[in-house]
Amino acid sequence: MNPSGVRFESSEIYSVMESARFNDRIFDTLCVGRKHASDRDETVFLFVRMRDGKMLTAGLRGEMEDAIRESLSPRHVPKHILEVEDIPVTTNGKKVEIVVKGIISGSDVKVSNTVANMKCHKSYAKYRNWESHRDTKV
Repeated sequence: MNPSGVRFESSEIYSVMESARFNDRIFDTLCVGRKHASDRDETVFLFVRMRDGKMLTAGLRGEMEDAIRESLSPRHVPKHILEVEDIPVTTNGKKVEIVVKGIISGSDVKVSNTVANMKCHKSYAKYRNWESHRDTKV
């Protein structure tokens, strides 16, 4: 990812989000950049799958932003931190970042049959133009 000229890898965000600090609330995360053909800059999205019975609240979102800011830098903080029902993974459990990145960037993406949860990727299409129609509720 390269938002505002700061290059970093999703693994840097995962190292913060998958730490013991959040392990009791967060089940999994997926961090990808979105860049439409007309965009000058990449927008970073952090998708969060919560543990059963837990919700992504404004307080938790702020705690996550603070943890990323303190562990990495203010420029690493994703523009959008959003709760999702599922995160696509391969049959070996590897996160399928490239599929989600393509979908939210507006590309037609063919999903490989190695994706374990094939249908969950469709729910990411709504983030293509998230800023123009998002719900402001937390």
